[in-house]
Amino acid sequence: MGCSSGKEAGSAPASGSAAKPSAATPVAPAAGSAANLAGLSSDDPEVLRKALHAALSKGMKSPEVAQAEARLREKLKLPADWDMLAFSGGNRLEGGLGGRKASTVVCFQKQPPQVEKAVQSLFDGTFRKVYTRDRRGAPIPDRFVIKEVHRVLNDQVWREYSDKRDEIKDARASQKPKLPDGSQTVNHLNEKKINVLPPLDEDANEHWLFHGTTAEAAKGIAENDFRLDLSGTNAGTLYGKGIYLAENATKSDEYGEGPKGPAGTGEEAEMGYEAPRPPPGPPPPLVRESYILICRSALGNVNYNDEQRPDPDRLQKSCTTGEFDSVVGDRLKLNRTFREIVVYNDDHVYPEYVVKYERIFFHERFAAVYEAMLKRSIAGKFTGPTSQEKEVLESLWNVYAMPNKGKISKSQLLDLLLAIYQPPDNEDEDLDKTFQEWDRKGQGKIDWEDFFAEVTQRVNDKISCSGPERFAEIYKHMMQRKKAGSFDGPDVGERAVMRMVWYQYCQNQRTVDKFQLLDLLKAIHQPPANEGADLDETFKEIDTKQDGVIDLDEFMQEITQRVNDEIPW
Repeated sequence: MGCSSGKEAGSAPASGSAAKPSAATPVAPAAGSAANLAGLSSDDPEVLRKALHAALSKGMKSPEVAQAEARLREKLKLPADWDMLAFSGGNRLEGGLGGRKASTVVCFQKQPPQVEKAVQSLFDGTFRKVYTRDRRGAPIPDRFVIKEVHRVLNDQVWREYSDKRDEIKDARASQKPKLPDGSQTVNHLNEKKINVLPPLDEDANEHWLFHGTTAEAAKGIAENDFRLDLSGTNAGTLYGKGIYLAENATKSDEYGEGPKGPAGTGEEAEMGYEAPRPPPGPPPPLVRESYILICRSALGNVNYNDEQRPDPDRLQKSCTTGEFDSVVGDRLKLNRTFREIVVYNDDHVYPEYVVKYERIFFHERFAAVYEAMLKRSIAGKFTGPTSQEKEVLESLWNVYAMPNKGKISKSQLLDLLLAIYQPPDNEDEDLDKTFQEWDRKGQGKIDWEDFFAEVTQRVNDKISCSGPERFAEIYKHMMQRKKAGSFDGPDVGERAVMRMVWYQYCQNQRTVDKFQLLDLLKAIHQPPANEGADLDETFKEIDTKQDGVIDLDEFMQEITQRVNDEIPW
């Protein structure tokens, strides 16, 4: 993304250096710019824009340039705070497309650090660690780290939004509409006294709200506006076919890059409560980078709904032909999840910012800290976590345990143990026993002090956390049972660890290829004689289904057979 002169305004937001957005630094005008400058007096907005860009990119400051800028703002009804150098160097898109009704100029302007800091605060302040089925089994990140923020300067889409906002304001002037309890976004900004974002129009009940999306879709919406014909593609249609917005970044994150909803019917539950678990089978791949749009949203008169099974047609009609302008579905009240805010006209929303962010996952950071301490313990140099390690662990804990006010439940303990390859033998009696061991105060929950003491003890006891190391340990234990005549297959705990190691090696997919198998066999010191014909033969032997890949069942069968054959570690 970016803004330029005579070139495409920018590519779709995407991860990787090749697609990294550039700042709104225009290219100097080419030969013939003198003719462009003559256009400063033109009444044609497009001629005027190009002439103004030629002047501004040369650093020209004169009454003529200032007058031209004022005329262009007036003709196109541009906000007073739009950077005219950036906008005038934007990309011209001809004709209407999507929700955009006519030609436009669009620019993605990279925002300064103070705006990125405000957006980071907004993401942090509206974060709630809540699992819903729309995540499709993907883990909930523990934090979002802002990487880049671009402001969208799109004159046609802005005019459509601004005109609709004025229409709502005039129609509801006597009602002074409000969103019940306000929005968590605006409430946070007010509480923290953050005022670097553009002002909102309270008379139109305007709010900053989130809309989760992908890099490609973010660019499409920013250029061509929202499309109601695609509504419900990701978010479902519980409240009718509209544009679904959220006041919590966590909710919108469900619909970004990676697995996304809708996951069908069914309710959600907050982490920490004995709640629906992610679906069985391998977890989906972790996708770290994603995108959220921060949108101006003119909500007008709000139709509040707290029904478990709302009537979508009735709610939609209440806004398209009735006395309301938007709907708020209070799933927070019903199920302790999130409120959903829906509008049914694309002109009620303007995509102000495209935010690129990174998902940070607790279990990975926890495992990294544990491994660093374990290495010192094995070397005889561990005297307890360093102050920095303790600070990191406590910071992670505060987010992870937030749903239960600083404590965790059995299911959360299981997730922690899985992260460091130390699961209980089963998720029933042995998990209960493990939980009681950690719950040193006997209060039915594990607090920070319990967690910190137990982790320190496990490091002192040199309990390993590496997937390959745990796999090797388990293989040796199974071999010992075989020699003692008591091996009848992997037990529940051994199968759990091998399953996790499997997902680590196959990168969360359902099968492994030849070279991933080679890495697994190396972990137990049983590689084939060579990585050519012998590896091919080994792969065919294990691939009992003869489908060209090895799945988890085939892997388990092979390891069990190797133990029964007493192939040494």
